[in-house]
Amino acid sequence: MSIRVSSLVRPGSGHRRGRPWAAPRVVLVAMLLAVLGACSDEALGDLGGRSSDWIGEVATTLATTTTVPPVLTRSALEAEWVNDELGDPGPEASPDEVLTTVFARAGDASRFLQASRAEIVAVTPDVIFPETLPFEVGYVTSQLVIESRTLRLANDPTVAFGLWSVEPYTRSRSVGQSAVLNVATDPAGAEVANQSDTEATCAAFADEERLCSIENFLDLPVWRLEGDGGVIHLWYRDPYRYELDGGHDVDEELIHTLIGSMVPLADLLPDG
Repeated sequence: MSIRVSSLVRPGSGHRRGRPWAAPRVVLVAMLLAVLGACSDEALGDLGGRSSDWIGEVATTLATTTTVPPVLTRSALEAEWVNDELGDPGPEASPDEVLTTVFARAGDASRFLQASRAEIVAVTPDVIFPETLPFEVGYVTSQLVIESRTLRLANDPTVAFGLWSVEPYTRSRSVGQSAVLNVATDPAGAEVANQSDTEATCAAFADEERLCSIENFLDLPVWRLEGDGGVIHLWYRDPYRYELDGGHDVDEELIHTLIGSMVPLADLLPDG
């Protein structure tokens, strides 16, 4: 008897068709196995090392502050010389002619005659002035000083300069004026004071109202006079005596800088 295998059917089993989802399932299982293989301990072994590398190399920016020192001084050429608007004397004008012009312009109101830098240089060519000023000084007033009711320069002072932190005369001197520089004609005093073989003393300046000391920050002696009105620094440059009054709020190191920067006023003319 010949029997065909294909015809044998288990009793009660019935006929079952092929499973159409079997092949995709096999493929899916294969893919999962491949992924798991790629994620083995060996594949992930250096992951922590790589992450620690870039974490350790993160650049950090620290906030820094730079302290800029305050500006304490300015050039005298940067200040506004308020009397320069009064004009320059003619190039051929004599000192007497310039003084006459200044006096006629001022009238008989005061001994202190407002004058421009150029007029002061024309009348008193040897006068010197600080090339360096405190930064707060934005304005300078300048006067020639005459004897009362005469057309003749006074000796004490001969020239006066006001150093102002505000536009002159818009506020009281005690508030708006930073310092005053008076220039007195004193050739005899300058000769004695500047003799190299003569020791400077306070005999001529000390009294019951002010204390006197001598400072040596220049090649010439400088007298420091302190009283109820404040501190005055005094020194000589032939033929003049200079007195710089800085009041009570004077920064004495700054005053020393000013005195050390003295140059001929002629060097500080607008076109000088």
